[in-house]
Amino acid sequence: MTEKAQYGWIPDSLQSTETGLAMLNAVFHGHPDMLFIADMQDQIVGANSVALVSLGYQRQDIDGQSIHMLVPAALRQRHANQILSFSKHPSIRPMGSGIDLSICDAAGNEFPVDVTLWPFSAGAAQYVLAVCRRMDADLAHMQRQVQALVENARGYVVILLDAEGRIRTWNDGAEQMYGLSASNSLGMDHSILFTQTERDDGVPQQQLERARLSAEPVQTEGWRQNAAAERIWAESRCAASRDRIGRITGFTRVLHDLTAHKIIENELRVSNQALGSLAADLENRVSERTRQLEETVGELRQKKAESEAHAETVAHELREKEVLLREVYHRVKNNLQVVQSLLKMRARTLNSGAAQEAIDAAVQRIQVMATVHEHLYQMPDLATLSLPVYLKEVVDGALHSGSVDAHSVDIQFAADEIPMNLDQAIQVGLLVNELVSNCLKHGLEPGAPGQIKVSVLRTPVTPRLVVQDSGCGLPADFDLDQCKSMGLKLANSLAQRLGGQLKFTSDNGCRVEADLIRL
Repeated sequence: MTEKAQYGWIPDSLQSTETGLAMLNAVFHGHPDMLFIADMQDQIVGANSVALVSLGYQRQDIDGQSIHMLVPAALRQRHANQILSFSKHPSIRPMGSGIDLSICDAAGNEFPVDVTLWPFSAGAAQYVLAVCRRMDADLAHMQRQVQALVENARGYVVILLDAEGRIRTWNDGAEQMYGLSASNSLGMDHSILFTQTERDDGVPQQQLERARLSAEPVQTEGWRQNAAAERIWAESRCAASRDRIGRITGFTRVLHDLTAHKIIENELRVSNQALGSLAADLENRVSERTRQLEETVGELRQKKAESEAHAETVAHELREKEVLLREVYHRVKNNLQVVQSLLKMRARTLNSGAAQEAIDAAVQRIQVMATVHEHLYQMPDLATLSLPVYLKEVVDGALHSGSVDAHSVDIQFAADEIPMNLDQAIQVGLLVNELVSNCLKHGLEPGAPGQIKVSVLRTPVTPRLVVQDSGCGLPADFDLDQCKSMGLKLANSLAQRLGGQLKFTSDNGCRVEADLIRL
């Protein structure tokens, strides 16, 4: 084989001199990285000595072969998509662009590499120079972790763009939100993530420009539209990626679907507007009660200062403080009962429906908080309460406020004495109230006998709450994240504040449990 035939990708003008050919040969074979030349049909037309030695190939083994022969079988389809994207928009892609790549040697051993792609013309033909550098084990592990995080981020859209704003990575979250597969999205301009109005107004380009000029991620929130023309309310963060000398190599976009939260927010706004005459009256009453409580707190502070100045009267002042604090608990309970009465008066003026159900639920939740203050008022130390007695009263209150016949429901209840403060007691009480109310409303058939088990017991690790009914169980397509029930959303939020997470199972009824690690 002649030199000219061996390097058919070298222009004749450069091969015409012996010196020029020798220089190219020295640069190509003397380069410390693995070098490959491929034509636009993905066939290898050149490989340097480092590549042949590193991979254990003879030149005749790879000349004219597809570049895909060097890629592990499991990654060839993804590599083909990346090649297709690159061929649509060929441009220089430096190392450090964040794409996870691996190649195989002749023995089938796989190892990670980083690659620079350099498209060029030689005469009338187009070629690509690939500079492959083997990465150390720590960096390879880190990049695989990052790629796994991007691909498996549930509920989030993670998209990597090149420096011109074209899509380079499209994870499962993006496919679910926008209804487009990775093969249909790679290489497309990121403007497909925006509505037509935003594209007409130049918003995609404006956000990239802001990210170029900002050292921090650019955060926006607004409506998006998927391939099925469905509107999505999403929070978006866009940040520029730079190389070691500060040049922009691409962008990272992370979107979080907040459509459900937006819908709930709008529903709450409508409900708040419907209850706005009531809210003004309650605000005035709460303001007055707050003023009274502030006066009481001021009195307590004054008594405390006097007790510090007059040590001989400490015992007397402490007894007085206890009396006043009991009065505070008593007043708070009375104030909550006033709020309950106002809500009940308002409920009588409404026809049955969502508004009345919302008011009834609010009345029951206020009753739970009033029960806490009543029990604290009765306790000797004014600080802790008996959890079994308190929760039993909460369960009985939920049972008698429900729409089922209380005599037809068998309640099995068990609770350990677990010390907790005022805030914790309110949160646990509200959580049990919401779950028991949900059993009565959705689990048990009206009028039919049923059973509800409630327990808050210590385990070797942490207290565990379990609420189970003997009803119809959960729907087959039940998903807490997609559930629109305000009661269940409140229950999940309360469980999270107590360090737990609601877990739902459906076997001979519905079972809900949570480990409350913050008690």
